[in-house]
Parts: sequence; C-alpha cells; structure tokens
Amino acid sequence: MVKKFLGRILCVLIAAVVMVVAPTSVYALSEEQLDMFAQNDILFYDPDGGCGSSSGVVTVLEGKNVAEKVWNWFASAGIAKVSDNPNVISGVIGNLMNESGGNTFNMNPFIVSKSGYYGLYQAGGGRANSLKKAFADAGMDHLWGTSLSSASEADINKAVDVTLTHLTTADDGSFRTFVSRLGEVDADKPEDYSDMFLVTVERAVGGDSPILDSGAKKHSNGGNYQAAAKRRENAVSVYNAFSGNSGAGSVTEIQNDTREVMCYSGSGELITGGMTLAEGRQFMQAYRDIKPRNYGEPGAYLDKWKINNVSGCQSDLENCVAFVQYFICEYAKVCMGLPDGKNVVGRLLGSGKGFVDGGTTPRPYAIFSTTRSIPGLYGSGNHTGVVLGVDTDRGKIVIGEAGCGASYDWTNAHEYDLSKFTDGSFKYAYADGLIGI
Repeated sequence: MVKKFLGRILCVLIAAVVMVVAPTSVYALSEEQLDMFAQNDILFYDPDGGCGSSSGVVTVLEGKNVAEKVWNWFASAGIAKVSDNPNVISGVIGNLMNESGGNTFNMNPFIVSKSGYYGLYQAGGGRANSLKKAFADAGMDHLWGTSLSSASEADINKAVDVTLTHLTTADDGSFRTFVSRLGEVDADKPEDYSDMFLVTVERAVGGDSPILDSGAKKHSNGGNYQAAAKRRENAVSVYNAFSGNSGAGSVTEIQNDTREVMCYSGSGELITGGMTLAEGRQFMQAYRDIKPRNYGEPGAYLDKWKINNVSGCQSDLENCVAFVQYFICEYAKVCMGLPDGKNVVGRLLGSGKGFVDGGTTPRPYAIFSTTRSIPGLYGSGNHTGVVLGVDTDRGKIVIGEAGCGASYDWTNAHEYDLSKFTDGSFKYAYADGLIGI
C-alpha cells in the first residue's frame, strides 16, 4: 500500500559530504546474501578482473551485410528456442529480407514505405509508433528514410540493435507468440519457421502465395499470405550462407565468443528477472539491520560506504541516496559519494566506473533517478533507488529504497506497477555488468 508520507520523501543532501578514505578491506558477502543471489542467478566477480559469464547480451554485429548482422544479433541474444537454432534465425531473416531488403541481404533498418511502414520488419500502425519512439529514445529518429549506402556502420549497428530489441521485447507481443508456437511447425527447417513468423508476426494477409506448413496454417485464419514462397526461399538462402562459418562464425561460435567478452546487455532492453517482493524484503534486511544508523552515534561506520552525513532525515540511512551508495559499494564494489537523488544516475554514468546508460527502461539491479513528481508514488520528484526485480508477465517491479521524509519501516523493498517506471519519468544506470548477472 502506498502510504501518505510518500509525498514527503526527499533526497536533497543538505549537509556537506563527509570526506573519507577508501575502505581497505574487501566486503565479503554473508552466507544469506550468497544464497539469495545464487537463487537469482547472480554471479559475483571483481570488475577489475574481467567479465563474468553472461547471456541475453548482444554486441556481435559484425557482417558483410545487414542480414549477417541480424544473424549475429540473434545468435548472441540468448533467446530460448531461437538463438541456438540456425533454422529459426533463418526463418526470421527470410521474412525481413522480403520486408526491408527487396529479397536481398542488404536490408535497410531505416526504410519507410509509401504506405507508412517502418524498418526491418515494416511495422505499421501502433507498432510503427512504438518503433519510432524506440528510435527517438535512442537519438536516431532523424535517420528514418536514410538509404543504406549513406548510413554509417555505427548507425546501422545501432539501428539493428534497437529494432530487434524492440521486436523481441517491446513490440505487441507477436514475437513471443512466434516463439511459443515454434514446436508446432512440421519440421525443424528454415522454410517452416518462415511460415510461422509470417503468420504470427508479419500477418500480411492478401497475397497470392499460400503458406505450406500445417502448424502455421492453422493460425492463418485461412488466408493466403503475401509472398510466402519467396520468404521461404530467402530463409533457405540465409541458412546456406550463415549456418556454417561465415562472418563472426556459427551460432555456437558466436555464443561462445559472446560469453567470453561481454559484461552488459544492450541499452534499453526490458529484461524480466531478479527478486520477488518476498526475496527483495529478505535482501533488504541486511541494510535495515545496520546499527547505528547515524554518523553521530558511537560505533557508526557509514563512511565505509561513502554515505553522506545529512540532516532532515530520520537517520542518515533513511536517505534514498544512502541505500544506493550501500548497494553499489557492497555488490558492484564501486564506493563513491553521490549527489541528490535526481542526479544519481547522471553521476554514475559519468563516473567511468562501468555503469551503462539504460535510458528510460528498467532492468534488475539498475539504479534509477526521477526528476519529477509521480502522483500516488513519489511526491518530491527527487528520488533514487535500486530495481531488485522485474516481472513483465504480471506488470510489476520490485524496488529497494529508503526515503528521507519516510521512516525506518518504509526503508525496504516495495512492489509497484511496472508502467509507472517505464513512462519516461525515470532514468536508469545499469549495474548488472558490475554485479555479474
């Protein structure tokens, strides 16, 4: 329940920051903390010692053409039933070639049709508006209509990443429907998956080339689907070109290389996972158990986490910034002073400590800052905290936080509607690479 005192939460640091020396000891996790993070598949490692094992991460975009970049994106994305199956990836790309490449490998992620369809999979209507917003959020809205030959390699790579991230995680759910129906196709072949993608994602009824796969056909509402035969042909061509050892390598080679070198998932990707509310509250108990809770009290050691000596709070640890400082120092091993809550993300991203700009999309173990009041949520518009869990199926988010105008009892994990944290009023700094998930 949102209590009345939420409107009084303040994170303005009134007193001067206390200057302290860096801690000399390595903070060891308790057995309870190790168990908690093990249950949530979090792997800890020294940020100075290299990256830990990871998945669901995309950076491999090498390729002689856009089709090969898309192949490498899917192969390194860690999407169950898709990334490890070259036949599925081929079926997807066979469709994209028809939509945005003129049935060639030179697909154009910036293309806009005369009918108002956008990008690699030619999103229209509400899907087009959603994709255009993703481009705008990535600072690429000015590139719509750019020819492939005049676009830079960096812009092409970014456009592929943003488009495919949007398609697989944030579109209208049709890609998830496609994945859920992969087991219904007649055979594990590119052309069968091509038919299923056409039916579940593209849904272009009205052409003169009927789908053949019976699993896809039962979802087609009896329609003939546009250029289904050409899409199947494209899918086979993709498989023949990329399933061996082309460009960045085969699916297996790409995945192995990806796990070796990558720490972070792509910016702006909504990832479900992390802690439930009950697990978050168990996790927060270690912070709640810290005694004493003020600098001025005998035995206080808040300087260990670079926590600020503040006034106007029930205690120094009931400041929203204090919990973030504790969290990043204990779990990301980055101990640093931080400004007011609304400026925390900006300071983290500019610190050079390895935090990744997540834009306005939350992710487990991201730090957030908000700069405006959210009616019924945070009254002051000056707040920071940690995303402990994201449940996209339920539309919920679990936040670990403290509040200067609140109380010790409120310093805890809270569950909110996910939509409140994805409406553009929150900015995120991803810490999952530092923590090692």
